[in-house]
Amino acid sequence: MTRRTLLFALAQSPPREIRLICAAPSPYTGRRDSYRAGHGIFACLRRLIGEHALPLQASYYDATPHLGKPEALKRLLSAAPTLLIGTSVWAQGPSSVSRSFFEAVNTHSLAGQSASTWVTSGGAHTGAALAFDSNLATLRSMGAAVFGFGQKQMVFTTDERLSGERPGEFTLLDLWFMEGLAKAAIVQTLAAGQPVEARALYEKLNSDPAYYLKYFPKSTAELEPRFNEIRLRLNAAAPPRSMERKELDALLSRLAAE
Repeated sequence: MTRRTLLFALAQSPPREIRLICAAPSPYTGRRDSYRAGHGIFACLRRLIGEHALPLQASYYDATPHLGKPEALKRLLSAAPTLLIGTSVWAQGPSSVSRSFFEAVNTHSLAGQSASTWVTSGGAHTGAALAFDSNLATLRSMGAAVFGFGQKQMVFTTDERLSGERPGEFTLLDLWFMEGLAKAAIVQTLAAGQPVEARALYEKLNSDPAYYLKYFPKSTAELEPRFNEIRLRLNAAAPPRSMERKELDALLSRLAAE
């Protein structure tokens, strides 16, 4: 399938939804790292949809107010063909908030839906991989077709670094990977089960599951024009009472009201 044919076929498709859900923001720092990371993925996804005129709609929900309400949580998981679930790490694995979310919905069927996850962690060796795999395993056990972005475990560390970032800050490379997950979600939503179309769509998006062979950035300088504005906004929203945090919260309130 040529790009021109692919573009025409996509233009004829009804919009499909990619839904992000923050199921467990960091339970102990107040920075809500996974919640802010979700905003980064969401911003990248909306920009890609606009740039490529894709027949998609993106939504983002904070599940925190619904914890303890299984039916409300299950409604969040319904309808959208593709789900991205965000959680955080506690000690050496999933946080108790994360597990309470999944335990409340684990009898809900995700058959016919695709799903992936992102995780935030204080350090690279503090159980993030275990939390990531646990999320995918649970989603798979609920019937979802799980996917990721190549060999990258979508984990974002926000502490225990020596490269100059303050606790809670995301890097430009983090944003590049957030966009990579958004691209993978787009391909999974529009071309699942269609290998030729999926490859053409990845090419259109300047991406590939083997991103490290061709697309991995050579320097932070080439990432700044595309990602620095989003990165600065996410990092400024780390303090709970910041104006930037209030703006992120207000965005989700507007989306929920639509």
